[in-house]
Amino acid sequence: MTDEALLVFRPPREPRPIFAGTAAHRFPELRGPREYLDRLRVHHLDLARRVIEADDGKIYLPDLLVMSMMQRSYGLVEAVIDCVDGYNLAAAAPLLRIQLDTLVRACYVAHHPLTDEVVTAMLEGTEFRRMKDVDGKSLTDARLVELATPHHSWLPPVYKETSGWVHLSVNHLSAAWQVTGDRFNFGLPLRPDVVPGRLWLELLEAMTKATEELFGYVELWESRKGLPLGQARGWPDAEPEPSGG
Repeated sequence: MTDEALLVFRPPREPRPIFAGTAAHRFPELRGPREYLDRLRVHHLDLARRVIEADDGKIYLPDLLVMSMMQRSYGLVEAVIDCVDGYNLAAAAPLLRIQLDTLVRACYVAHHPLTDEVVTAMLEGTEFRRMKDVDGKSLTDARLVELATPHHSWLPPVYKETSGWVHLSVNHLSAAWQVTGDRFNFGLPLRPDVVPGRLWLELLEAMTKATEELFGYVELWESRKGLPLGQARGWPDAEPEPSGG
């Protein structure tokens, strides 16, 4: 724990208009979810400030991990919005998979009785897959997903699907080539008409859900920071109201 820290919060990028030709312009059903995800992006800064200022601004070991998760999440959310705008599925899907990677680790740490030990091990360079859970099992990605599933039942199929976009796979072949009769169609970059609006909507909704549930763990730390075990502060609103669009 320390009272000394140099903290810099830059102003967030202004909400980006929905330009003609972007996915949310082509598919109007994306407009509301995209705008809401962009508000979650900005909310990262508000929530991070609250966490830092809790307990008179003292910095504890879990703060180091929580703030690194928030920094990572902000960048991922910002990038996913840009990727959806530009029909960049090859980047958007792996970015969602990385956000799920953050969520399952936040879930594990939130339910670990000795969070300081996890953070200390990370600071010493120990990867999660080199750590073991209370059952003595290595914390591989698969194990982290298994442990997170009781708390996030929607996560396993999304994790599996997005994992197929991390390494070159049939997903990339299907997106690159389309067959019409005896003709092969290919476009570079990905043609906007190849990916249906439904898929973009599912991606935005999954990124939103993962981000909101990550915020829940951040708020959990905010509510307990610096207090004796079993005590907690009141819980403020977790995220902005959903868009009606």
